[in-house]
Amino acid sequence: MKRFIFCLLALTFAACEFDFSVGGNTNATLSNITIECIDETTISNNTSANQPFTRHTYLCSGNIVGYSGECNIRVMHDNFILVDRLDLIAAGDTLPFQLKFAPEWEYLDRLYNTFTVILRDDHDNEICKTTVVVTKHTEAQL
Repeated sequence: MKRFIFCLLALTFAACEFDFSVGGNTNATLSNITIECIDETTISNNTSANQPFTRHTYLCSGNIVGYSGECNIRVMHDNFILVDRLDLIAAGDTLPFQLKFAPEWEYLDRLYNTFTVILRDDHDNEICKTTVVVTKHTEAQL
């Protein structure tokens, strides 16, 4: 009887150590990802010799497909993190999401900006990522 209880406890502890993948998370994808500039504000920095620049507010939207469980979204630009994490709970089908961000970085005044949207699991492991190029409208240029 002691052996049976010991084996049962050992199996319970071993099962707790495994990280079970629920719902085929290895096939998770990001789909219909768009990033658009929804607002522009001119910022003048009077404390240094910097020229005025435009702060852009972006709207990122899209879908998480084929993932079940806790996950988060990260948005990066040129290896800089713009949005560290948008925490979500997905149910395996399609989960739409939207997020706004407004970095105050002068180099985002460029005509073309490349953003990377990354889907990560609850252990912060990268599951998939996609790249979006945003073209600044010519009428909005200074």
